[in-house]
Amino acid sequence: MKNGYKIKEKLRKGVFGIEYLAEKDDELYTLKKIKMKLKQAETEQCKNIINILSKINNEYLIKYYEAFMENDNFNIVMEYGGDMNLKAFIKYYKHNIELIDEDIIINIILQICEGLKEIHNNKIIYSNLTPDNIFIDKNNKIKIGDFGISKISTILNKYTKTKVGKDNYAAPEILKGTEYNNKVDIYSLGCIIYELFTLNEYYIDKKLDNDDCKINTKKYNPKFQELIDLLLKKDYHERPNIEEVIDYINKNINYIIAEINIKEKDINKDIRIINTFEEYIRSKKLNMKKDKIDEFGNEKEIKDNCKIKINNSYINFNYFYKFKEKGKYIIKYIFTNNITKTNHMFRECESLTNIDLSNFNSQNVISMSSMFSWCESLTNINLSNLNTQNVKNMSWMFYGCKSLINIDLSNFNTQNVKYMNKMFCGCNSLENINLSNFNTQNVMNMSWMFCRCNSLTNIDLSNFNTQNVTDMSNMFFWCSSLTYIDLSNFNTQYVIYMSWMFCECELLKNIDLSKFNTQNVINMREMFSGCKSLTNLNISNFNTQNVYYMKKMFSGCKALIHINLSNFNTLNVCDMSGMFRECESLKNIDLSNFNTQTVTDMNEMFYGCKSLTKINLSNFKTQNVKYMSWIFYGCYSLKIESVFTKDKRILEKFK
Repeated sequence: MKNGYKIKEKLRKGVFGIEYLAEKDDELYTLKKIKMKLKQAETEQCKNIINILSKINNEYLIKYYEAFMENDNFNIVMEYGGDMNLKAFIKYYKHNIELIDEDIIINIILQICEGLKEIHNNKIIYSNLTPDNIFIDKNNKIKIGDFGISKISTILNKYTKTKVGKDNYAAPEILKGTEYNNKVDIYSLGCIIYELFTLNEYYIDKKLDNDDCKINTKKYNPKFQELIDLLLKKDYHERPNIEEVIDYINKNINYIIAEINIKEKDINKDIRIINTFEEYIRSKKLNMKKDKIDEFGNEKEIKDNCKIKINNSYINFNYFYKFKEKGKYIIKYIFTNNITKTNHMFRECESLTNIDLSNFNSQNVISMSSMFSWCESLTNINLSNLNTQNVKNMSWMFYGCKSLINIDLSNFNTQNVKYMNKMFCGCNSLENINLSNFNTQNVMNMSWMFCRCNSLTNIDLSNFNTQNVTDMSNMFFWCSSLTYIDLSNFNTQYVIYMSWMFCECELLKNIDLSKFNTQNVINMREMFSGCKSLTNLNISNFNTQNVYYMKKMFSGCKALIHINLSNFNTLNVCDMSGMFRECESLKNIDLSNFNTQTVTDMNEMFYGCKSLTKINLSNFKTQNVKYMSWIFYGCYSLKIESVFTKDKRILEKFK
C-alpha cells in the first residue's frame, strides 16, 4: 500500500468509511478509508485539515498523522486507540448487571473533559461525540477519536447522505437543523455521563420515561444528577462551557492538592507518595476479589482506579510514584469513595511545601497516624474545614515537620481522638499552637506530643480538655525555648504516665501545677529533669498519691533553689533514685511530711547538690528503703548535724 502501510485487519465501519488496523515499521495505526472521488482542490483542503490536526498533541486525543489519496480512497492515518471503546465498556457492565464504581466514572469523565477542552481550545466543534468514538484501555485511560471529522464534514457531506452525529447523542439544535456552537458537545457529554451512571442511553430512557431519567443518588453523589441536568438543558445558552464543567466536578468531589518543589538532581529518596494509596488499592482489590469470580471460577481482572493528577496530567497509581526531574509539581489526589485511613499519606514527602485540605471530605477517617510526618519543607497546612469527627488516631501526625511555623487547630474537631502521641514531635520551627477549642475530651495518649519543639515559646492549654488522658510521658520533652506553661484548667484526672514530661525544657522558669489534677499518676520519672532555668516549682496541691516512680524527677534542675513538697503525697512511691541529682543551687528541702513509707530505692537521691546546707527528714518515713548508695554524694555544704533523721542507715551512707 502507498506510504508503506500494511493492512492487517478490518476494525469497524465508521460514519464516512471503514477503519482498518494497519502496520508500518512495527508500529500499529488506525487507517480510515473514505471511498469517494474528490476534486483536487477538495483533496488538498482535507489534507490541510489533517495537517493542522496532526499538530495537536494531547494525551486524551487520538493523534492524527497524515492523509493521502489512493485508488479513489481518501486515507487518514491515526493513532491506534485499541479494541475497546466506551460503548463496549458500558455494555460489559450492563451484561454483568453491575453499576460502575463512582471513582471509575469520575476518572473517565475528567479525562473526556480534558480532551474536549483541548478540542474546543483549537476552535473545533466535535459534533459527533459518542461512546463509540471514545477508546478506553485496561487501565481506564481514555482517548477521544474522530474529532477531526467535523472539520472535513462540510467538504464530504455532498458525497454522502450519512448525517454527522448520532441522534441518540445529538443536541436539540442539531436535530432541528438550526445554527449551533460547541455547546452541542456539552449536551453529548451529558448523555455520555448519564449512560455511565445508569448503563442506559439517555435518548431511549427519555422516550420510555424511565424513572424520570435519574441516576441512583443512593449509590452516587447527588451532585452528578445536578450536573447531568445542567448539561442536558435544551437551551444551549443555559449549558456550561467545558471549563465550567471541570470546575463543577472538582468542587464536588473529594480531593487534596499538594505543591511539591524538587530542587535536588538526585530524586531517588525524595517522595514516597503514598503508602495510603497502595493500601487503599490493595484493600479494595481484596474486597473485590470475593465478588469478582467468573463462571469458570477464575478471578476477573481488577483495575486500579485511584486518581492522581500531576501538573494537569492524570496518572493511574500502581506503585510509588517517583519524580524524574527537579521542578515544581502541583499534585491533586482525588478520592471518590470515603476512605477510613490516611496513615503515612504524605510521610517523608521532603519537598512538599504546601497542602490544601479544604476540599478533603474525611468524615469517615479513623486514623491519621504519620499523615504528614517528615514533611521537612512544609510551611503551611490548612485544616480549617478538615472534618475529623470520627478520627481516633493522630499519632506522629506532624512528626518531624521541621519548617512548620504555625498550625491553627482552633476549630479542628477531634472529639473522638484517642491517640496523639508524637503528634508535633520534632517540629523545630513551630512557634505557636492555638489549641483553645481543640476538643480532645476522649484523648488517652499524648506521649511525646510536643517533644523537640525547640522554637515553641508558648502553648495555651487553658481549655484543652483532656479529661481521659492516661499517658503524657515526654509530652514537652526538649522544648528548649518554652518559658511558661499554664496548666491551671488542664484536666488530667486520669493521667497515669508523666515520665520525662518537661525533661530538658532548659528555659522553663516557672510551672504552676497547683490545680494540675494527677491523682492517678504512677510514673513521674525524670519529669522535670534537665530544666536548668527552673527556679520555683509550686506543687503544693499536686496530688500524686499513687505515684510509683520518681526516679531523677528533678535531676539537673541547676537553678532550682526551693521546692515546696509539704503536701506532696507520695505514699506509694517506690523509686526515688537520683530524684534531686545535681540540683546545684538547691539550698534547703523540707521533706517533713513527705510520706514515702513504701520507698525502696533512694540511690543518688541528692547526688551532686553542692549548695544543699540543710535537710529536714524528721518525718521522712523510709523504713522500707533498700537502696541508698551515693544518696548525699557531692553535697559539699551539707553537715551531718544538719540532717534531721532517726534513720541511722541514712547517716551511715552519708558518712
